Amino acid sequence: MAKTLEQTIGQLIIAGFRESTITPNSDILRYIKDYNISGVILYDEDMENKRNKTRNVISQRQLQNLTKGLQDSSDNPLLISIDQEGGKVNRLKKRYGFPDFPSWNEIGFIDDVQNTKQYSELLGNCLNDVGINLNYAPVLDLDYGKSSYIGNANRALSKDPNKVINHSSIFISELKKTGVLSCAKHFPGQGSGIGDTHKGLTDITKTWSEVELLPYQKLIEQNEVDMVMISHVFHRGLDPNLPASLSNKITTELLRDEMKFNGVIICDDPSMKAISENYSLEDTFCLMINAGIDMFCLGNNLSYDVNYIPKCIDAIKSGIRNKRISLDLVENSISRINKLKKNI
Repeated sequence: MAKTLEQTIGQLIIAGFRESTITPNSDILRYIKDYNISGVILYDEDMENKRNKTRNVISQRQLQNLTKGLQDSSDNPLLISIDQEGGKVNRLKKRYGFPDFPSWNEIGFIDDVQNTKQYSELLGNCLNDVGINLNYAPVLDLDYGKSSYIGNANRALSKDPNKVINHSSIFISELKKTGVLSCAKHFPGQGSGIGDTHKGLTDITKTWSEVELLPYQKLIEQNEVDMVMISHVFHRGLDPNLPASLSNKITTELLRDEMKFNGVIICDDPSMKAISENYSLEDTFCLMINAGIDMFCLGNNLSYDVNYIPKCIDAIKSGIRNKRISLDLVENSISRINKLKKNI
């Protein structure tokens, strides 16, 4: 139960942190206790400090101890999350003692439902074994080939939306059986994007097609989607002024109202340069919350700032006090988050 405004706001936040073990003085424990954050995101590599061999992941046993310590420190169940797509986006690598997980594109190339089922079951069990209960996958972006950022990284399963729907449905179902929630990404479809939103604004106006909504629409209709991640892409036809993660037209009018998604909407990290180079921190959160974003993944792993989480809390608090953010919107988001947490 939140006792302060900060603890109310904290329920919207998934926080990244640097330790592979926690101590009584760890910042992440302070965020859990003081801010009542909803969860954490784990990384193996520290993107800013390449000399560090790892950030949060060293071995299976270490990860079990870390996640148990985090859960034990919280009064409420934590969403312990990770980007585990396989291939290049693979936090649980073989060198840490995990199986070798192929890319989502390789799964699509094989195109065998039994293989996808076995892959997803193995992945779900590995995540569950180390205390991870939320995976930012599957990628629902369509494969636009090597000319696109997602395609070049082998992160898209297929250019055929029906294949994406079929294999993603299996993936989500098998993870759910192991106690792991899924997050479909990157809405409204980043597959055609040439640029990387980590590095700057990516305009998909001329390359995006409405067929990219089909995997989301079908999986939502089948009541399979736990969470949707909104990307920072810009599409002038969907919103002439704002990127997707800041757009009420895309997040609420399209995804929430037209496509009837009632679950949690999370956004890609606001520190990505597509957002951080164009908007102040307070403006970012005001726009995102008013757009319909429920939850923020604050990985703090592009340009590490020891005070990033407190700054984000303060930015949202300022928006509320300046009446730029309605507390009712925040409470509605918390209600959706709490409903999601009942499944972990």
